[in-house]
Amino acid sequence: MNSASGHLKSFLKYLAAEKRYSPHTVLAYSKELERWEQYLVNEAESNLLAANRSHVKRFMVWRSKQGITPRSINRMLSTMRSFYKWALREKLVKESPVEHVRSMKMPKKVVMSVPKEDLFKLFDDANFFEADFEGIRDRLMLLLLYGLGLRKAELIGLLPNDFDWSRQTVRVIGKRNKERQIPIPNAIKSYYEEYIKERDLLGVKTDAELLLTSKGKKLYPQLVYNRVLLYLNRTTTVVDKNPHALRHSYATHLLNAGVDINTVKELLGHESLSSTQVYTTSTFEELVKVYNQAHPKGS
Repeated sequence: MNSASGHLKSFLKYLAAEKRYSPHTVLAYSKELERWEQYLVNEAESNLLAANRSHVKRFMVWRSKQGITPRSINRMLSTMRSFYKWALREKLVKESPVEHVRSMKMPKKVVMSVPKEDLFKLFDDANFFEADFEGIRDRLMLLLLYGLGLRKAELIGLLPNDFDWSRQTVRVIGKRNKERQIPIPNAIKSYYEEYIKERDLLGVKTDAELLLTSKGKKLYPQLVYNRVLLYLNRTTTVVDKNPHALRHSYATHLLNAGVDINTVKELLGHESLSSTQVYTTSTFEELVKVYNQAHPKGS
């Protein structure tokens, strides 16, 4: 066993013992680093501790030509960074060959918005929702996700006191505890009041979250995801059927209606405009439809 391979084993022991990584994660690190080591020995006549930045870049190209995705290559770089950070600490190397090596750009996934017609059909047809506590809660949950453009975590964290019905606004705590005020669409109030009546029957504490399970417990992310998937499967054929698809639809429909992008940025709680610009990507059919509605000679 050469010294470099011995150091690799020491690093894997460090991950398991000190970092307390799971056996699955340690195995994934092992495979990535063994592949990197084999490349250095067979293709670069080098080893783990003698590698330099040009080796890393050539390795990235080599893996890319093998059809490895940018996501997988970036994961590989992350593994290598962890190893060389440890090697620096152990004074096995003087500098990391991965330092200043940029991760590969990831292709942005285009999330398609749910057509308005599908959403209106869902909300207007009482047959989609049961008349029990969960059905009444689920309808309000979907209305809040779409009507307010909320993130899943923001929805789960809502409190009844966050709603100011005199001003018709709701206080939302977003990422990094950033607070914003969002106007509440008129259609939500009656469903909110119906749900609150059912919620009061649970006998929960006054400071409990707004949306609860039938046992009066706080919602959890997988429940929200599963319920959204259930209802969207019944009403739309779009590929993305998750809570974020409703947030995306909120943003896309506002932009298509002519709302200024900076206003949408504030409503979504984005820190940069570039994050909001993702939602300007629409299908060709959506663009044609907006054109036909807006242009004097469109129809």
